[in-house]
Amino acid sequence: MALKLDALTQRQLQKREEILSAAADLFFTEGYGRTSMDQIHARVGGSKRTLYSHFPSKDEVFIALIEMVSDRVLKALEPDFDIRDLRETLTIMGRRYLSVLLSEEGLSLYRNMVAEARHFPDLATAFFDNGPGKASRQLGVLFGELKTEKILIVDRPQAAAEQFLGMVRGDIHMAAVLTDVIPEKTELESMCADAVSIFLRGVKLEITN
Repeated sequence: MALKLDALTQRQLQKREEILSAAADLFFTEGYGRTSMDQIHARVGGSKRTLYSHFPSKDEVFIALIEMVSDRVLKALEPDFDIRDLRETLTIMGRRYLSVLLSEEGLSLYRNMVAEARHFPDLATAFFDNGPGKASRQLGVLFGELKTEKILIVDRPQAAAEQFLGMVRGDIHMAAVLTDVIPEKTELESMCADAVSIFLRGVKLEITN
């Protein structure tokens, strides 16, 4: 049985981070299918008992990496600013969202999952549920609240959330995955602002005097 994250000591948390860091290096260079728990253990050192007490299987190591990157995406989509300025709020969300997707870990994780999805369908499902799916669901809840407050006009908040995130990603993410080419910061900001403008034309409530 794996140790519970909320019950770990500082030393155990540090060890967990070491394991995830070593596993990420292996997964992202060798691929999920060609990486074994023995390789992770050799990279980390210490006892196998310690490794397996944190992560009983390779799947659980990979899922922990998915959740780690996913948590950053979810944090990026938290409206910890003035929700009344919807354009600014969505623009900041979009920029933060792209920064996580285009990070080295974000790109490597996505490439690995695409490469391994057919061979490890359960893992692919876990990736979607804990990554892209979780992000759109969180944003869908927010859009549902904005619909109730009559700030957005949307029939299906979840669909609107998926469409918004898709507009922000555009071709930028896929181009980065395939070519490692990432636009300059100013270009990313401009693309994100354009996506927000187009989105708001379809969903923002127009208030007239």
